[in-house]
Amino acid sequence: MITQEEKIDIFDGFRKGMHYFLTSYQLPDGLKHKKGAISHRLALCLSAEFPDYFVDVDINGADIIVWDGLDDIKLALFWNEQYLTEKERNKALAFHKANTPVLTLGFTMLPDRPWLLVYRFEAEYVEYLHIDKASFADEVLRQRFLEDKDEGQLRLSLRKKRTRKITT
Repeated sequence: MITQEEKIDIFDGFRKGMHYFLTSYQLPDGLKHKKGAISHRLALCLSAEFPDYFVDVDINGADIIVWDGLDDIKLALFWNEQYLTEKERNKALAFHKANTPVLTLGFTMLPDRPWLLVYRFEAEYVEYLHIDKASFADEVLRQRFLEDKDEGQLRLSLRKKRTRKITT
């Protein structure tokens, strides 16, 4: 039985590994052609947080998995430089349902933003979170139940610019 505490520990290991990655490596401006190399760097950073497990790249359709080498998958990661497409989100969800890892996460690097956007996949919902790149504090943005209609890209509430009424 997977406990909430185990999920929290694995998520914490992910956050620490990402913190190490973002503070240790200078990311190139364009990641698109170097996804495999970036995934290997991420895997190296995550391996320090999961010393009793294998951290492998491009296994069973996931970008990175933390597992025992057989069938006990602790963490499955799907990532992209920009927002995950609907196809990529569906791939992560299908992986989660088929392989039942303890935690399945998708995330976006977004080099021009001060946060990571993280997608946490569960059997009945997807949760969207921000992780601040400086403090690594996380904030839940919303949950979307799978039976609800997907509205596409997550819309973040941004302040509206105030307009002044010009009178003549």
